[in-house]
Formats: sequence, structure tokens, C-alpha cells
Amino acid sequence: MQTSSMDCGPAALKCLLEGFGVHVGYGRLREACHTDVDGTSIDTLEDVARALGLDAEQLLVPYDHVLAPESGSLPAIVIVRLPSGFTHFVVIYRRHGPFVQVMDPATGRRWTTVALLQRDLYQHRMAVPAAAFREYAVSKEMSAVLDRRMASIGIESAERAALWATAIADPGPWGIAALDAAVRVVAALATAGELERGSASTIVAALARRAAEHPNVIPERMWTAHLCPADDADEPHVMMRGAVVLRAKGLIAKTEGDALDTPDAAESEVLRRALDEARPAALRELVRVLAKDGVVAPIACTIAIAMAAIGALVEALLLRGMLDLGVMLPLREQRIAAVLAMIALLATTMALELPQTAMVQTLGRRLEARLRVALQTKIPRLPDRFFQSRLTSDMAQRSHSLSSLQALPRLGGSLLASFFGLIATVTGLVWLDPAGAPIAIESAVLAIVLPLVFVPVLSERELRVQTHLGAIARYYLDALLGITAVRAHSAERAVRREHESLLVEWQRSARAMSSAAVRVDTLVALAGAALAIVSIAGYLARGGALGGSLLVAYWALAIPMLGEQVALSARLYPHVRGTFLRLLEPLDAPEDPVPDVVASGAAQDAVALRFDAVEVRAGGHRVLHDVELTIAAGEHVAIVGQSGAGKSSLLATLLGFYTPIHGEVRVDGAPLDPARLASLRRELAWIDPAVQLWNRSLLANLRYGADDPAIAPGRVLDEAHLLPILERLPDGLATPLGEGGALLSGGEGQRVRAARAFLRSNVRLALLDEPFRGLDRDARRTLTERARHIFREATLLAVTHDVRDTSSFDRVVVIEDGQVIEDGAPAELLAAEGSRYRALFDADVALADRLWGEGVFRRIHVSCGALREERAQ
Repeated sequence: MQTSSMDCGPAALKCLLEGFGVHVGYGRLREACHTDVDGTSIDTLEDVARALGLDAEQLLVPYDHVLAPESGSLPAIVIVRLPSGFTHFVVIYRRHGPFVQVMDPATGRRWTTVALLQRDLYQHRMAVPAAAFREYAVSKEMSAVLDRRMASIGIESAERAALWATAIADPGPWGIAALDAAVRVVAALATAGELERGSASTIVAALARRAAEHPNVIPERMWTAHLCPADDADEPHVMMRGAVVLRAKGLIAKTEGDALDTPDAAESEVLRRALDEARPAALRELVRVLAKDGVVAPIACTIAIAMAAIGALVEALLLRGMLDLGVMLPLREQRIAAVLAMIALLATTMALELPQTAMVQTLGRRLEARLRVALQTKIPRLPDRFFQSRLTSDMAQRSHSLSSLQALPRLGGSLLASFFGLIATVTGLVWLDPAGAPIAIESAVLAIVLPLVFVPVLSERELRVQTHLGAIARYYLDALLGITAVRAHSAERAVRREHESLLVEWQRSARAMSSAAVRVDTLVALAGAALAIVSIAGYLARGGALGGSLLVAYWALAIPMLGEQVALSARLYPHVRGTFLRLLEPLDAPEDPVPDVVASGAAQDAVALRFDAVEVRAGGHRVLHDVELTIAAGEHVAIVGQSGAGKSSLLATLLGFYTPIHGEVRVDGAPLDPARLASLRRELAWIDPAVQLWNRSLLANLRYGADDPAIAPGRVLDEAHLLPILERLPDGLATPLGEGGALLSGGEGQRVRAARAFLRSNVRLALLDEPFRGLDRDARRTLTERARHIFREATLLAVTHDVRDTSSFDRVVVIEDGQVIEDGAPAELLAAEGSRYRALFDADVALADRLWGEGVFRRIHVSCGALREERAQ
């Protein structure tokens, strides 16, 4: 099951690998697939599958051929389109008549019809060489399925052979493509009841002959391959349409010691860790966590549960004793005996149940508390890659679901109570009626086995309910985070429609779950009642007493009730286990190394940086390619380029947010490995709009991350232009800034982020990524100059779109399409003929002239809540 809404690719691949006996750790597999918050690509899934030993092949198959046995497309990962319009990976195992067996990472195992699945298949369009399409069209996969399709509309064998011979006589692709489209049209007519019996062959032949010359006679959606628009290619192409499938043909035969089939050492290491990762054992981990508080409490709780089960047996025997005494004693003594027996029963029950319940609840609270502490301790140590590939709402939902883990001890206690109760009840029946022992044992076995048979069905429906509940929870969080934009764009109706669709799906799954549970409970109850009747009738037939018959009835009817409790525990276990495993994923994830503490005030030189043929991919997309760049210690470098060129990705690589898949980043001549990265982060200052502002006081936000938590922020208040902000805050430095700095404007928040960076000492590397976004140009220029002065002894990299203000930097690096295309002094690049830097500089100047020229725009100045109009200079 996928652990977030964007994990369907790695989850589907894990299902497919496990089906072929290749165990792989899910967490490491996500990393190998380069999964980001925008998902992964099927190309990456194919590469990873083959590297892990699965003979996987990506194909583009006509949508109505995917489920045909002759096509050999299954089992496979396929792309479907969700009702929301997004694409989604599922695993199709096999077809059984009109039904298809599907493993959906979002909902679990499910069965669907051929028609529904074909409707949901995502149809991709791709230009392929005409010769390549013909090679595929004459293959067995295409010809066998086409022959079966013709047979399904009533074309005889000899006629099919003649049609096929005519189609392949055309040396190009159009003969076969036209026959395929004609058969699809005639099949649609047959489905609609508009086809006369015996006319299919004649219509297909005429339509295929006509379509080969004039393709427009058949609608484009009926064609597997259509005429591709003219291009400059040396050979003709066709536009092929079909479903994208990743077919698994089996395991790749490898000898022992063969290396993973991947060209990159870093990726090989990730895949090797994925193969070596131990299988998640929820029960073992749960026992390990509970054992940290000692084994006395669980053992005492188990003994109390067993005693309670025996106590129930004793209660029944006491009731029978009361009935027997009622026959022998006078009425007054009967009442006294009844009152004493009831008092004894109540005291015994309370003495057993209350400690047992208290111990179970205590274990649940301790388990939740221990796991919450473990999660909060682990989160700061997790690598950035872990959070980059998981949605914020998903991580929040995991933390919230911790409360449900209190049910684990209760679930175990209920299961033990049912188990001991069954043993005690069957023992009592055998003792009371030895001749009826076989029926008693059969009743107990059936009470357990019959509900367990239906557990997979109920568990799957329960899993769907929980999946939809998780989607609703994530929706609420996302809607709250974006509520301002929703209101600003009057998008409430769209939000309500999405909410309604989520509620409808949840209601449908909950209704299906409830209906199935009622049917199963009814079946179990009827079976238990029937066996109870057989037990009572057998006991009476063997001359049993009246008091004994009541006891037999009580115990016989208790057996199916205990069996239902076993089934309920088994049904709830997958959900609680899934929640526990989702929590174990971050707890078991590898941690970032903790660097050695740098002595405060120690003088250190600026860092020297080098990028050697660095390539970076994010979410399956290449963001940096073949980057060669050397930056000397103490240099101040401006990085410019168009939006999306890769400027921020270059800085993110230095911050460790991206790991190069090729090439190497070196800091002071040493590779930027995890230990060196952790140490470098203590020596750098980073100013970026992505830096978080906390809902704490302004002083706490300024000191956050400072080497000295008691440092006075006085000097940076003026350097970061924070004094005007401080004057209007009601409590000065003690004023909370709101969630994400909501009480500040965008520009004011950037000043706080800058001041936080200015307070850091021993900075050897300063990274500025659009550091003063939201401020006017003069303020941006002034603050940039101050930042350069404060970090004058450090190496400084500044990403900016203010190209005109980069002329004072030592160097300018121009990035385009993920590559460094220009590098040099600003004056040299401006003087160079055809310089890309010169083009960006001139465009920046021209934009300023257009925006601020006379008569173009009115200029309204806002200061302290007052408006005044300025004349253009």
C-alpha cells in the first residue's frame, strides 16, 4: 500500500517485485525511484525493475489488447486515469473471463470488469517510425489479438486469413492499421446491435480498403496508428495510440555475484540497501517497544485475562448451583443464597475485570507516548530527501494517527480474552456432557475458522474506508493551508465539489463495509445457533437434567459470540498494523550524521567549491546537467538565468536537498558526503523564502539556529531594516509572528530571515536565493550590499533576477536548461558579442523602462498605511 498519495509508482513496483519473489524495502525503493512530491515516471520504474533483476519491458499497447491473453501483456504495471483527471499506477495480474484481478496501491486488491478497466486506461500518443510500427503489427502479439477480435464478430477462419493476407500485402503500415481500425468500428456496430448476421467480413474488407486510401472515413479514436503530421524526419512516422504498460516477463537469469544492472554507483548503493532491508515485522517491533517498559505488566495482564475467562466459567457453575439449591432449599433460604451468590459473582468479576482493563489501558497509553517521543526525536535527524518525497499532509496524518495505536493492547487483550474464553467454554461443555465433546469442539473450530475465512474480504473493505478517510483528512489540511487563495479566487464551489466527491466515495466504501460485515455476522450467528441447538438436543436426548440443559445452552450460544470477537480482532488488525508500519517507516529511516560541534569564535577560512560534471534529477526530471564550476574561497558569485533554468537547484545541491546521480560536488577539495554536508550546514548562512518562520516571538525567530542562544540581536535589527517593523509590533521583540509569519508581509518576513542569517557566527558559506523577494528594488539592492559586507570573509552565492545589480559581483554565472553556459566577470560578459548575460541585462533594463517610464503606469506609494501618488522620474 502506498504511504502517500504520490507513492503509487514505487508501491506498484514493490507489489510486482514481491509477486516474483524479489523482496525489496519500500522506503529505500522510493528513494531509488527518485520519487518526489510530483510522483515518479514509468521510465524510472522500468530502469529500477531491471536493476533489481526483473525482466521488465515498457510497451505501448492498443487499449483493447492489454487484457487479451494473446498479447502477453500481463502481469504488468499500467497507467490509469482517475476521475480527478490525475494518472495513477496499478498492477494488473490476470484476467478471469469478464473480470480482472487488480492490485491498486491506493485501495488494495480489487476486482473490476474488462469494460470498466478499459475505460479507465490512460491512452498515450507517441510518434513512432512507420517501419517500427509495422514490425510490431505483424508480430504474434498484434496478429493473434486481431484474429481473435475478428472471430468475436463472427468472421470465419478462411475469411480472417484472407483479410490478414490483404493487409500485410501493403509494405507500409496502413494496411494493417486500416484493418485494425475497421474491425474496431464493426465491433462497435455489433455491440450496438446494428450489424446483420454474416455481414461482418464484407463490411470489414470494404471499410479497410477504403480507409487505407482515405483514413478520415474512420474516426481518429478508432485507429491504433494514425498519420503523423509532416516533419523533417528522414523516415515516415505514425502517431500510435495505446495504453502504457510495464510488462514483467520473469526474472533475469543472473549468476551469483553479478552486480546490479545500473550505471550509477550511488543508485546501485540505494538499490542494494533496498534489497538488504529486512521485512517489516509489526508484531516483533511491537513486542520490542512494549518490552522497554518491562515484561511484568504484559505477563500480569495475560494472567488476569486468563483468570477472567476461568471466572466466567465459575460464574456459570455458580448459577447452576443456585438452580440446584433452589430445588432443595425453602424459599427464604433460596433468596439468601441467591443474594450471597450474586454478591460473590459481582465481587469476583470486578476483581478480575478492573485490574485487567486498567493494565490494558496503561499499556496503550505508554505505547502511544513512547512512539510519540521516538517520532519527535527522530524527525530532526531525518535526511532532507525523506521530507522532499512526502507530502506535508501525509506526514501530519501519520502523526495524528498515532492515537489509534492505543487500540493495539486492547486488540491483543480482546483476542486473548476470546481465546481463553473459548478454551474455558469448550472445557466446561466437555466436562458437563462428555458425549457431546465432538460437537463442542467442532463448534469452537467453526466459530474461529468461519469468520477468519471472510477476514480478507472485510479487511480489504476496511482498508478502503481508511484510505478514503485519510484522503479526507489530507483534503482538510490542504484546504486550510490554501484557504486564503481559495477565498481570493472565489474557488469555494470547486472546493465543495471535491469535498463532496471524497465524501461520496467514503460513504460508498463504508456502506460496502457495513453490508459485508452484517452478512458475515449473520452467517456466523446462524451457524452458531444451529450447532447450539444440536448440542442442546443431544444433551436432552441423553437424559440431561434441566439445570444442565440451561448451562449447555448458555455455553453453546457463547461460542459463536466469542468467535465473532476473534474475527473482529482479526479484521481490525490490518488497519492497526498498517498504521504501525507507516510509523515505523520514519523511525527506521537512515539518519543524517551528527557533525562535530564547531568551537564558538574559532576563525576559519571561506570554503572552496567545485562541481565536477554534476547531474541532478528530481521527480524523474533532470534539473542540472554536466555542471562544471569552480568557485575559489571567498569569492562572491551572482547566479542568473531565466525562471526554471536550475539556479535554485544548484544551491539546493550544496544544501544537500539533491544528491547528484552523476559527477561529484567537492567542498575544500573533499567530496560532499553526508558527514561533510552535516558539518557544512553548521558553517553556512541560508536566506530563502522557503526558510520557515515559527509562530513564536520575533526574538525567538531571530535567535533560531544561532550558535549562542542568548546573543543580543541589536546590531542586526538595523542591518536588516527591522526597526520600523519592531516599532509597530505591540509587544516589540516578544510579539508572536503568527503561523508561518502570518503577521508580517512577504518583504518583512524576508527581513526576519535575513536577520536570522546575519546573527550566525563563523559563516564560511552564504547562500542567497532571491533573498529579499517582496521588497522594492532599492531595498533589495541595499540589503544585498549589506549581506555582502556582513559575509565579506565568506564564499557567497546569490541567485537573483535583478541582473542590473550584479555588476558589482566578482563573477557572474549564467545557467540555462540546467547547464552553466557563461561564467566570468560582469564587465567581460557585457562586452562579449552575443553574450547571454548581456541579453538578460538588456531585458532587465528594458523592462524597467517599460514599467516605470513616463505615462505608462501610475505610481502609488504606500507608507505606514497612507497612500500618495508619485510622479515618474
